[in-house]
Amino acid sequence: MKKILITGGSGLLAVNWALAMRDEYFITLILHNRKISLQGVNTDTSSLSLFDDCISLLGKHRPDVVIHSAGLTNVEECELNPDLAQEVNVILAENIAKACHAQGVKLVHISTDHLFSGDKQYACEKDKPNPVNIYAETKLRGEQKISETCPSALIIRTNFFGWGTTYRQSFSDYILNRLRNNIKVELFTDVFFTPILIDELIRCVHYLLDINASGIFNVVGSDRLSKYEFGVKLAESFKLDIRLLNKTSIFNRLDLVKRPLDMSLSNAKLKLTLDYNLVSLVKQFEFLKESEQETLFC
Repeated sequence: MKKILITGGSGLLAVNWALAMRDEYFITLILHNRKISLQGVNTDTSSLSLFDDCISLLGKHRPDVVIHSAGLTNVEECELNPDLAQEVNVILAENIAKACHAQGVKLVHISTDHLFSGDKQYACEKDKPNPVNIYAETKLRGEQKISETCPSALIIRTNFFGWGTTYRQSFSDYILNRLRNNIKVELFTDVFFTPILIDELIRCVHYLLDINASGIFNVVGSDRLSKYEFGVKLAESFKLDIRLLNKTSIFNRLDLVKRPLDMSLSNAKLKLTLDYNLVSLVKQFEFLKESEQETLFC
């Protein structure tokens, strides 16, 4: 079996990736502060804060692929702690990229859809980023460091949803849990994105790995919709009361750091490269519903 090493190993994406692919690959999750255990999945601990640590880690596990999903993704925390955001989103990315290049290991870097100013629909890979907050600035610098130090790397811009863990809810978890408890949910009508189910994201990335693709790819859904519209479609799929969903504007949330209003990305390059039509959002919700019994408990 080929070996995959996943950084940010206790994160929502890493855990789902391990569970989805553990029967096909030997998976090692790289943990930091939080320790978890998954049947059929190996774990190790590393901070990745030094290049030598990354070299040692790759030498120890000898992976065929590294999925770099570690990152500081809380937008408010990045704004309050720019040095920490720089350390996690830039320096760690550069270290693992240098190590992968030195060892000849394929690198997949998980980036974000927050990189643009939000004044255009369906941004493509060739569009020039224009970050509006520190989170986006550091994620962009991380991408740039990886491109410079590891040209064969695959950089994935995305925005995903799926079943979370006991310690980390996804956006879809948040909506479903409130609706099921008869609690109203306020969702933005003026923030747009192109979400993708984690399982579909993983499938597309592995298709790209199969053809040894490199460079930047938007791996997102084909449906551009507001956070409110996402909530409505999700509630309808799970047959929950959409009357509990309240429309609101992001401009009513004065506590939030500035964000792009339109984070939608074009997946045209992905579909052309793979000759693949992504599963519709409605179908993704059906898959989500069918897999609920496998909800993560780690």
